[in-house]
Amino acid sequence: MVDHIAFVQAVAGSSSLQEAAKKAGELFSKFPGYKLFTLTVTHPDGSHVVRLYSSAENSYGTSGTKPIEKEGGWYERVLVQQKPFLGYTIDDVKDYFPDHEKIAAMGLGATLNLPVVVLGEVIGTVNLLDADHAYTEADAEKSFALSQALAPLFMKAREELAAV
Repeated sequence: MVDHIAFVQAVAGSSSLQEAAKKAGELFSKFPGYKLFTLTVTHPDGSHVVRLYSSAENSYGTSGTKPIEKEGGWYERVLVQQKPFLGYTIDDVKDYFPDHEKIAAMGLGATLNLPVVVLGEVIGTVNLLDADHAYTEADAEKSFALSQALAPLFMKAREELAAV
């Protein structure tokens, strides 16, 4: 199983955000696995997220942004409680993801959204999607802990966003 040290080394040993993100994707492919892996960084003004990395550039490119809907179960779980969101099937996420039909068409249903938290603020999310029922609560807990090692990557991405 992948450990926390491997994630720290992936970020520390990278020379760019994209290289660090790609290495993180390789590690998450070993545990808990995925068919789609994205990283989204919360814009410093809190209004939207920006896709920093995607394992499926053709379907979910890095130019994508999404407004932050400040209500509902996903918002409450991920951005307020700062806990992982686990959806077992597409039915669990369709009320929160406007692109749920696109996700389902890709054969995806299970979703893990892992908030990356720095000093009490969610600065981004690690997003893993796979076939229905691919993830468990135990996967969510372990993946959440691993995702925190990516905080420097998200901090650098936010720094770059703020400069634009």
